[in-house]
Amino acid sequence: MLNDFWKGLGGKLSERWLAAMFSPACLFWLAGAAAWLRGVGWPTVQRLGWAGAAEQWTAGLTGLPVLVQGAAVVGLLLLLTLSGLLLQFFSQPLVRGLEGYWVLLPGPRRRLRERLGRRADADIAALRPLAARPADSLDADALAERGRLARRVRSVPFDPRRRMPTRLGNVLRASEDRVRAHYGLDPVVCWPRLWLLLPDAARTEVLATRRSVHLTAHLWACAVLCCVWSVWTLWAVPLSLAVAATAYRGFLLSAARLHADVVESCFDLYRQQLYGSLRHPLPENPLAEYRAGRRLTAYLSAGSRRPEPLFTDPPSSGAPSGGPPPC
Repeated sequence: MLNDFWKGLGGKLSERWLAAMFSPACLFWLAGAAAWLRGVGWPTVQRLGWAGAAEQWTAGLTGLPVLVQGAAVVGLLLLLTLSGLLLQFFSQPLVRGLEGYWVLLPGPRRRLRERLGRRADADIAALRPLAARPADSLDADALAERGRLARRVRSVPFDPRRRMPTRLGNVLRASEDRVRAHYGLDPVVCWPRLWLLLPDAARTEVLATRRSVHLTAHLWACAVLCCVWSVWTLWAVPLSLAVAATAYRGFLLSAARLHADVVESCFDLYRQQLYGSLRHPLPENPLAEYRAGRRLTAYLSAGSRRPEPLFTDPPSSGAPSGGPPPC
């Protein structure tokens, strides 16, 4: 029985090792080891060479008692695991900070929002003449420019009052505004209810894209934190900032756009279930749907004592089992 217990424990530890080895927290500590090697261990490498230095360090580790070696291995695993759990704990505040919800920094928030707003207005002005022309009248360069401008304009709220001080915040806010403009539904109010009605396949897609957003946010945070390794080498600062910029612009924004598209698709395909489950009548045309969506949002936000609309019969099919709605 004890042998089975230790085998199971070894399997759990190996799984934990594999999960920890491919986490942003592991990259943070590996960067710290590289910085230490560049700053403190470099004289030893210059004196003995890579092979001699590795042999000396390995001999120092293998010379320790077995219990100390085991404690070092378990301690390293615990360090990686706790670092990953700490990142998970701060995932939501980190993403909201990257979106631009800076309550304590109103000045920088306003200036950055105005700066991004000027760029968005310039893109809108440049897109209008290209969008007004038929596609067959544009050459390849003009078509590519129109597509590039359209993607950038889509990533920023049209209303200047709704714009955020960061590109990530604008991508997610613009997605919310599109749902509100199309269907009259406020995603902030309606999404937790709609989430409980989604089928498993849709939930899986939403969770996968949300996990990608958080993972790239963790990578950005660990890259910024790697600046602390400048105590051993000054190269840590420019390299860390370069990795952070690449993680933000190259991966985080793309993951956020994909997540926003998936959430919008859930409203496109399953919003009728929200009406049916709340016993509200389905609208008959786009204009009626926009007005009904606004009434439904107000009903969910503050309730109502009006005699209309009349409740309809509830749907016969049961809703899927619930779960924690992703943010």
